[in-house]
Amino acid sequence: MTETEIINTKIFKSNKDFITKRKKRIEEAIAFKGGTIKNRKKHLISNLPNGKESYFFKPGKETLRKIPNIYDMSPNVGANGISETESWAFEKIWEYLLKISIISQSTFKKVLVLLYRNCFLLNHQEIKKGKLIYLPSKEILDYINNIEKFVLKEGFKDKFKTKEIGLLEFLHFIDLLAWNEDVKYHIVNGQPDFIKYDKKVGRVNTILTVISAPLLISNFILDIIEKTEKKGIIDVKLITSTIQKFAKTRGICVLSNKELLLHLSPFLYS
Repeated sequence: MTETEIINTKIFKSNKDFITKRKKRIEEAIAFKGGTIKNRKKHLISNLPNGKESYFFKPGKETLRKIPNIYDMSPNVGANGISETESWAFEKIWEYLLKISIISQSTFKKVLVLLYRNCFLLNHQEIKKGKLIYLPSKEILDYINNIEKFVLKEGFKDKFKTKEIGLLEFLHFIDLLAWNEDVKYHIVNGQPDFIKYDKKVGRVNTILTVISAPLLISNFILDIIEKTEKKGIIDVKLITSTIQKFAKTRGICVLSNKELLLHLSPFLYS
């Protein structure tokens, strides 16, 4: 199997199975016991091959809001009691991805496709009844590890003088972040509900925004580099269109399937 074939992914169309899987995860999250903000309960989700863990702390900070999200949790990845993703927000997530885009555009595309697969639970497995986790096959896990080993580890060090979170840890963190977004929007009267809000709200819009915004910004950065070298006119519309997407959609930035196909081919296909 070629490198492209390993993560070849067809544009996903939502179905009952996808919604059922999301409902199962919401039910699991509802059942997690909560502590207090000062003494939160830890809920282990996955043990990663490198000794790290992905886990939630419950409750999360949104339980303190004037209109609280009583089911809110805090997603984390780390080891030995130290979270590597504490207080991570979109800014940090996009920074991580934009650094990858500067290290290698081809690797950037591959990582975004891995995120796309994560979004639609294509690499998740139900390890026991009602417990669905991000668990890539050995083939895809090796693929992720090779990206980390041969491109990202040295790339971060060489271009940015930093040591960043590993790609596998990053993918696990995004999974938990998106899971928590489903919990935020799709619970009514203590039960999973996908009627009150559109099915894209929560997990789907969150991860597609994680993908789309840095993709658009990366194109702008590449245009600046190219036009500067050639003394051409920089296309500022590449960045203003990104801002416009956020303005129109109240904080989300989701490219259409057609746009995703344009940018992520040949790994993503229709």
